Amino acid sequence: MAHVDFGRVILFTHDWTPARVLPGIEIVDIEPLTSGADYSRFVLRFLPTYIRSSHALIAQWDGFVINPHAWTDEFLVHDYVGAVWPDQPHDCSVGNGGFSLRSRRFLHAGRDPRIVQEHPEDQVMCRTYRQFLEREHGVSFAPPALAQRFAFENGPASASFGFHGPYNLPHVLDEPTLLQWLAHLPDPFFAGRDARRLARSLILRRMPRAAQQVLARRKLAGRDDHNNLMLGAAASMQDWIGAGRS
Repeated sequence: MAHVDFGRVILFTHDWTPARVLPGIEIVDIEPLTSGADYSRFVLRFLPTYIRSSHALIAQWDGFVINPHAWTDEFLVHDYVGAVWPDQPHDCSVGNGGFSLRSRRFLHAGRDPRIVQEHPEDQVMCRTYRQFLEREHGVSFAPPALAQRFAFENGPASASFGFHGPYNLPHVLDEPTLLQWLAHLPDPFFAGRDARRLARSLILRRMPRAAQQVLARRKLAGRDDHNNLMLGAAASMQDWIGAGRS
């Protein structure tokens, strides 16, 4: 919201108090989403009823606008724009949903009863049912080059409009800010794969205090991979130094 003058901002949550609501944010109280499947079902089946504009920017808790100057109205020509999946074929590589721009047509297409799979919703819509959506609903997916300008997730960090993934935060925030942010994250986060990737990113970005905090909380969550991460980061750094010398 600091970068973009949105027409409407909605926070969907079950956990809020009036004292925590910031100006300009409309709160929609929903039932708790206790799993990824719950989230996918909400996005596909219920979110469309709240969208009145031609497009909506969906940002999960780890999705952010970082470079508003990268915006182009060409994004609005398409029904779906999300970060590229580098491990997917070119014709279905545009898809990450954690930070994505979706048209109202695309959102309502997700309620088609012929779409029987729901989770993960971005893979379902951008891979499994992509040809169906293009054929039956006239949906247009952004080309990969435009999607790279829009956002990054698992690819290299770039000067995109935004990004998705907590492991990318060390590219855009300093260590003191990250330390404050980490203190607010719930314990279950540190047991997952994203926390491991975040720790590695912090090590490679030379943010030792933040990396140690992540690793300590991973250990409390039963994930003690401190030595493996440190060795892996050291090997990567040595490869980088060697490449520079050559």
